[in-house]
Amino acid sequence: MLPTFKKLAAIAIFFVAIKVVVDSPYFKKTKDSIAHRNEASATLDPPSLRQTAANKPPAAPTASVDRNFDIVVYGDEVPGICAAIWAKKTLGAKGKVAVVRSNNESAMLGGVLTRGGLGYVDLDKIPDWYRQPYAQCFREFLDKAKVPESCIEPKTADKALKEMLSEADVKVISNSTLTPHVVDRKIEYAQVKGSNVKIKANSFIDVTQDAELARKAGLSYYTGYESQNIKSKNETLAISIVPTITGLTMSDLRRMEDEILYNTPLVEKIKTSITKTNDPASTEFWMRNFLSTIYQAYRDGYNIRSVALGGAYHVDRNLPFTQDKGFFFDKANICVYKDNSMSWNGFLFKYQVDQLMKMEANDRKPTPEMLKEMSYLQEWLQKKSGKDVRVFIPDEAYIRQTLNIRDVVEPLTGKEIIKGGTEAEKSIGSFSYDFDLRGGVKDLSSRIPGLPVYNFGIESALASKVNNLAIVGRSSGYVGMAVSVGRIATVNIYQGQGVGVAAGLASKLGVPLNTITSAKTKQTLETLTGKTTYLSGRDTSYGVDYQEVK
Repeated sequence: MLPTFKKLAAIAIFFVAIKVVVDSPYFKKTKDSIAHRNEASATLDPPSLRQTAANKPPAAPTASVDRNFDIVVYGDEVPGICAAIWAKKTLGAKGKVAVVRSNNESAMLGGVLTRGGLGYVDLDKIPDWYRQPYAQCFREFLDKAKVPESCIEPKTADKALKEMLSEADVKVISNSTLTPHVVDRKIEYAQVKGSNVKIKANSFIDVTQDAELARKAGLSYYTGYESQNIKSKNETLAISIVPTITGLTMSDLRRMEDEILYNTPLVEKIKTSITKTNDPASTEFWMRNFLSTIYQAYRDGYNIRSVALGGAYHVDRNLPFTQDKGFFFDKANICVYKDNSMSWNGFLFKYQVDQLMKMEANDRKPTPEMLKEMSYLQEWLQKKSGKDVRVFIPDEAYIRQTLNIRDVVEPLTGKEIIKGGTEAEKSIGSFSYDFDLRGGVKDLSSRIPGLPVYNFGIESALASKVNNLAIVGRSSGYVGMAVSVGRIATVNIYQGQGVGVAAGLASKLGVPLNTITSAKTKQTLETLTGKTTYLSGRDTSYGVDYQEVK
């Protein structure tokens, strides 16, 4: 009996010892670190700022939590990630920069280019853009994301962005919706929703798609295209679902298109459908390239130039061929990835601005209407191709525009863009892309100018009424027709890099962000990159008086 008792006593002592170790603060800290480790993440969120997947409020912060930064970027769109990285480059090793986002920790970084599925990137039409100082963050992103030429694969892009942030030593704080506290025209701190955590910084950069932080800070804004025509206050561009499609090849699509084009009775039905719902000028526009077949614009990107596919879908679904409301199967940009899946940008939905702002408040989640139409689309593609086609919906809808902040140092107008953009001394770079009005805008009352080549600075992104705030992205300080080209991701990534440098300079100099000039920013960009800026902006009106363009 005695040996048995000794054995039992030894076992009991062993388990008591294990319990003591497990309950120790060191073990708990180590366990927590392992549980939240993600090898692809830039950095771990501070424990007091991290929420669970069930969105439970975080625990009260401890004294050891780092809540003070030189610069905070709010939102994880690519322009903001570039702003954060280049702010850090400007500040140097001791600089403290954070990207704060409301998304959960597992959500991909990159916003519309990843969660929105927007694979086909609108590249700058200035030939040597990649040599310019202001384009170096964009160039690094494309290189790390292994983009063959124009198409970004979401998961690869997410990994690339995490690597870039990690290499730059920029913190990423997720599950944190911010509300700014403004005193004397300055954000003193931003409160994390559902907690008592306050995030402080010398400068804040709002890169959310709908300028969430700027609006909460009290800045005024235009909605829709009201800055071009007040009647368009609730009118804007169509939005898209950009699905990933499997089981279909470009050869299949070309065959499907040919079968439609050589089917005379079907072509007549398509023409009748188009004529029935469009005026003569619009009908001529849609029929202009009807016989133009699919074109390979890049090694990895294709353009559907004819409305044959879309027209046939509308006929088969008995849908009116109009962009004014509901669903529209448009011409398209298609990316083909290494696994032969496709990213297809051409499925439009028309809503008014007030509806879109509600959608944005709901994290841009696709609506039941969108999901239902994509189900019909999958069935149609299966029937037309004879293949097991699958349509996968992204986490977010691609919303092109809802609003633009008015209270900026110097707005950029459509009229300025036509004339070549900002003056040289107020510019950090140049950009060229079409005035893109996808899906049309009701009551716009303006002709669409030709391809612009224009200069831009940072002043259109700097808040005028909150001294330490900038707004970068499609909701920045664009006015009139400038909204149509200023919404393009590429130019916002350029500007994001510049605004990040400006924020770094403001922090180093101890001055308000909105006092930093484009001239000083351009000089610093050239110093950091060892490259010289060549401005290309020029008058592209070609003698036409676009007096109605604002």
